[in-house]
Amino acid sequence: MFELDQVPVPDLGNPNFAPFWEGTRAGELRIQKCSRCDAHRWPPRITCRNCGSTDVEWTRVEPRGTLYTFTIVGRPTAKGYPAVPYTVGFVTLDQAPRVRIVGNVVDIDPSAVTIGMALKGRFVPAGPDGEMTLIHWSPAEAGA
Repeated sequence: MFELDQVPVPDLGNPNFAPFWEGTRAGELRIQKCSRCDAHRWPPRITCRNCGSTDVEWTRVEPRGTLYTFTIVGRPTAKGYPAVPYTVGFVTLDQAPRVRIVGNVVDIDPSAVTIGMALKGRFVPAGPDGEMTLIHWSPAEAGA
């Protein structure tokens, strides 16, 4: 469905996002966590919305969550995503309920996708040389 070798590659060395990209390459989902109040945050930012602290660490979280909202893309809009329809969703993370991560919802027909469904992340290489790793979301198996 996806031509992942055609997906444009962002600046993987951008200091605001480099720990995220390093994590996905290692098969881990890493997000920021405030060192002062322990609030998780995404996207990365300089200050914590909860307490205003600039003390931050990157932490590993399980790539599991619940579909918060989604859209079904009906016509090609970006290189590497020519086959339509496909689903893009915002996933609320189980370990960080104030954090939502965007990604493609795969392994399910778009017409069967529902808000509130349990999802698990999987990591897929992308870019012309496989130099980045994206997170895709699949339906979580019952009890898994």
